[in-house]
Amino acid sequence: MITSVEVVSREIPYAEAFPTSYDDQSPTQHVFVRARTADATGYGEGSALKWFTGDTAATMASIVRSEFVPAIEGKPVTAALGACRDLADRLPGNPGASAGVEMALLDLRAKQLGVPLQELLGHPRRESIPLAFASGALPAETVAENVVDAFEAGFRTFKIKVDGDLDADAARINAVTRELADRADPEEVFVRADANTGWESYERAGRAIDRIERQAFVEYYEQPVAADAVGDLRSLRTVRGVPVFADEAIHDAADVRELTREPAAVSGVCAKLAKAGSLTEIVRMGELAADAGLPVTLVSAFETSLGVAANLHVASVLPTLSSAAELGANLIAEDPVDRPIERAPDTPVPDGPGLGVELDDALFD
Repeated sequence: MITSVEVVSREIPYAEAFPTSYDDQSPTQHVFVRARTADATGYGEGSALKWFTGDTAATMASIVRSEFVPAIEGKPVTAALGACRDLADRLPGNPGASAGVEMALLDLRAKQLGVPLQELLGHPRRESIPLAFASGALPAETVAENVVDAFEAGFRTFKIKVDGDLDADAARINAVTRELADRADPEEVFVRADANTGWESYERAGRAIDRIERQAFVEYYEQPVAADAVGDLRSLRTVRGVPVFADEAIHDAADVRELTREPAAVSGVCAKLAKAGSLTEIVRMGELAADAGLPVTLVSAFETSLGVAANLHVASVLPTLSSAAELGANLIAEDPVDRPIERAPDTPVPDGPGLGVELDDALFD
């Protein structure tokens, strides 16, 4: 039986500037959950991307306390998981809250069984996950220098934010591919240009893409157009032959099903716990993408190492992945866990039981 559930909210600043087309450098938003039984403790984290869901640290914590805690306290863990999922269905629009509670319950259940979390999520396929190096929309020379350093450190996938200034965006991507072309062949390195809808439309995205040299180095363009411009996404893929992944257009399995119906609007999908609100939902999304023959990129929304660990477990069971996941707590200034996960080009899935990472209990004092 769950004897107690504790909740704390926290805003965490960025470790360094990470500009995007949203131009929002306010602190990152987190809710942390600790669920206990007589013999085990589970930890969970929900994080928010305010421009996607409107969540904040305070609103996530409020929903957990007022809605989720009364629904799960005093129940066996398996019954609490069912109650959590039912409540998430009845309270759409609160993915951070539901993600934090579900994660804590899954961590708790895996610890009770003495197994890594991945064994509750599906069939483990991988012991380690390739990770990407990510850069904000900084000056082209700065981004190129950072990419060279990351390449020397062993990274082979590079996510570059663009902010809607087409000339500056092209200069940034061209500077990166120029440096990579001096060091590797196109099939050995992968560049992703993430517009966060900043290229807005099919026509404007086409003008941006036409400015980019060495297209062979581009793995895909992430959400180049508005979230609801599915026709533009489909045209970029089918008419221009451009590889496009959806991010803002994807929240759950239903969105994956819609975007992958023939002719598919996308070449792959990005999945974020901050939008899906559930680790098990992301597994469903990955299975649907695989059914359509498409890969998935897992992306952490500025999560601590606890959320990163959860994503690593998910990545280990998904049927198809892109060249690398985008995970790591390096973008935030604090990482309040017992064993921070170092972002490496190939990062092991934490061994269990549970998540393999625990929150610092001082958070709840």
